[in-house]
Amino acid sequence: MAVKKIARVSQRILKKDRQILAAVLALKGYNPANSEYTAERLGEALQRMDNAFKAEQEAMAAVVKARSAAIKEEAAFHELVLGAKRQVIAQYGDDSEEITRLGMKKKSERRYGRHRKTDQPNQ
Repeated sequence: MAVKKIARVSQRILKKDRQILAAVLALKGYNPANSEYTAERLGEALQRMDNAFKAEQEAMAAVVKARSAAIKEEAAFHELVLGAKRQVIAQYGDDSEEITRLGMKKKSERRYGRHRKTDQPNQ
């Protein structure tokens, strides 16, 4: 059995589907031969779709809120780490062994300036 690809239905099509449902509900004596397509089933499907959309929107809002909180906490943690690095430098000096434990280079080991290209003779 082939797997059916499930994709979002565009809002334009859903708007048209709602208009069709309203027209079907307005029909007098609508009694389809296939009981899958009764007005009641259409109305129930619309209600389920609206409920699912509302739940999706609430979940997305919760994700946005959680992501914002996570970003805020990441930034706060990073600022504390940067402050701790500055405190280690202030306490032990910028040329101490202690700053190498933090993954930093000693001041005496830093190279300043750009690397200069040396002229090489054409071969």
